[in-house]
Amino acid sequence: MKTREAFGKDRVAVGLAVGTILLLFVFFYALHRNVEGLGREIEDLKRLNSAVLELDARHAVLDGKVTELATLPRRTSAMAMENQVKAMAHAAEDLDRRLDGRQRERLAVIRTLLQEIGEDLNGTK
Repeated sequence: MKTREAFGKDRVAVGLAVGTILLLFVFFYALHRNVEGLGREIEDLKRLNSAVLELDARHAVLDGKVTELATLPRRTSAMAMENQVKAMAHAAEDLDRRLDGRQRERLAVIRTLLQEIGEDLNGTK
């Protein structure tokens, strides 16, 4: 009977060993699948991160364009005023040809002031 008991114990030990090996294979297979899934998720996150960086760069470009467009009305009005000052300077030159004496001296002062205003407006653009 001793051989039967020993043989039975050996069967149980072999069964436990086979069961353990099977459990280890299942465990490592599940672990391998999880690691592959994590690898795919990491690649997806890398692609998502690059897309976010690209959108951030586009946002910066668009923000710069919006800022540039916001300054457009100020520049346009400065250009309009500069053109008006140039027209006034041209009219002053025309009057300078027609006037003489004391009026001409006053007109020279006006022309100088108009020139300074024009330079200031040109500097604000």
